[in-house]
Amino acid sequence: MRSTITILSVIMLMCSAMAETVTALRPAINEAAAKHGVDPVLMEAIIRHESANATSYSARRRNNLAGIMGRRGQRTYESKEACVNDLAQILAKYRAKGRVTVAQIARSYCSSHSAWTRHVNGLMGQIRKGKFGALEEQQNAK
Repeated sequence: MRSTITILSVIMLMCSAMAETVTALRPAINEAAAKHGVDPVLMEAIIRHESANATSYSARRRNNLAGIMGRRGQRTYESKEACVNDLAQILAKYRAKGRVTVAQIARSYCSSHSAWTRHVNGLMGQIRKGKFGALEEQQNAK
């Protein structure tokens, strides 16, 4: 019983630390969002969902925080910031085509769009409520 509690505690600490990784990217998210005219909260929610708070294989090994696909599968980025910028560019292209809601974006962004929409919307609410830290920087970026 003790070892189970200890293992769960370690897992929770690791997940918390990885969630901090995404929070630490807020300056890059804000910059890319401002540059491309997209919502930084939406970007952060997509990143948190697609990378499981930066714990996924692609996030750790490929710096692909957003599940962005290329011709040969998930793309590899030189840095997490490069992926953040690419995500902002993709979202700006969607916006230019009139895809502005999470549901509209989901139809192009992923195959399981109804579950994706629900999860991303839920994460946006959590981010706005401060679950992952205050949004002071993001509020100033708008």
